[in-house]
Amino acid sequence: MVKSILLGIFLLFQLPILTQEIVITGKITNSNGEPLIGALVCQYNTDNCTNSDYNGLFHLLLDEEQSKQLRIAGFGYKTLILSNIDTITGLLKIELPISDFNDSEHQEYLPRRKLKYGFIQYFQVDFILNDFDDFRTLLKDYNVDLMDKSNGIFSVELAGTYKKYYAGFNFGFANDGVYDHESLDIEFNTRQYGLHFGYNILNTKRLLATPKVAVKWNRYRLLNNDKEKKIPIEQYVIDRDLDLRFNQMTGFVGLNLSYKMYKFNFLPTDYWTMGLYGGYAFKMHDKPLVYSQGNRLTGNDKIGIENYNIGVHFSFNFEGL
Repeated sequence: MVKSILLGIFLLFQLPILTQEIVITGKITNSNGEPLIGALVCQYNTDNCTNSDYNGLFHLLLDEEQSKQLRIAGFGYKTLILSNIDTITGLLKIELPISDFNDSEHQEYLPRRKLKYGFIQYFQVDFILNDFDDFRTLLKDYNVDLMDKSNGIFSVELAGTYKKYYAGFNFGFANDGVYDHESLDIEFNTRQYGLHFGYNILNTKRLLATPKVAVKWNRYRLLNNDKEKKIPIEQYVIDRDLDLRFNQMTGFVGLNLSYKMYKFNFLPTDYWTMGLYGGYAFKMHDKPLVYSQGNRLTGNDKIGIENYNIGVHFSFNFEGL
């Protein structure tokens, strides 16, 4: 499974290399050098548009079959037309002159306001190494071996952004089972809920770097069921099915790195990313909370975790209107 994921990541990173694309990156200011928020930037006579952000920055992926001119318009400023934009390299710096409010052209190209808010949809695989060996005497090798090898959790995260700040909630799950024993079917299910917080220290047209912290609630469920579909009730009372739930809170401090892409976007968002994250993981309480069907179970056994946590992710990013 891990090899397949890594191979997929490698192939996806090659997509920008196999295609020719031009992304115009610029900064729009007024005559005082102050950034203009919400200026409208379009390929001339097309709907291929974007807006400048709160720093006056914009990124626009050119449609190579359309005009090689760029129109820049802002409320209260004159509209500019730039030509030969396919030859631009580096950061394009644009200063918009103040316009007469009675200018009819200005009213025609009234831009949409650029908000400071955004939305991100993440799909990720989280790898964290657990150690249930303290429970080996109680639960036997066949259970603990399965629990120890269940390390990959697929999760979905919904996140919001404000300026450079980021916060999200994720739900993850994993299901593993062993069904080749003579008498037992064994299942080990993982559910993960998390709160994530971060700050974008680097945000260019291609790279996004976000230090982040997270609090995760990991819920593990171990099930042992008799293989036989019908068993005597007397046997069930003596050899009752096993159903245990382990709860462990963990924390995470690390760095999220993303590579931005503007083509092959499957959703109507500004861009999509792929990347990885890694950092330090730690337990927030020493002993897990263990439950059966109706009881809280006590004991001295602990779940061990490795103090590193890594993961891979894909995201779809919407930067507001």
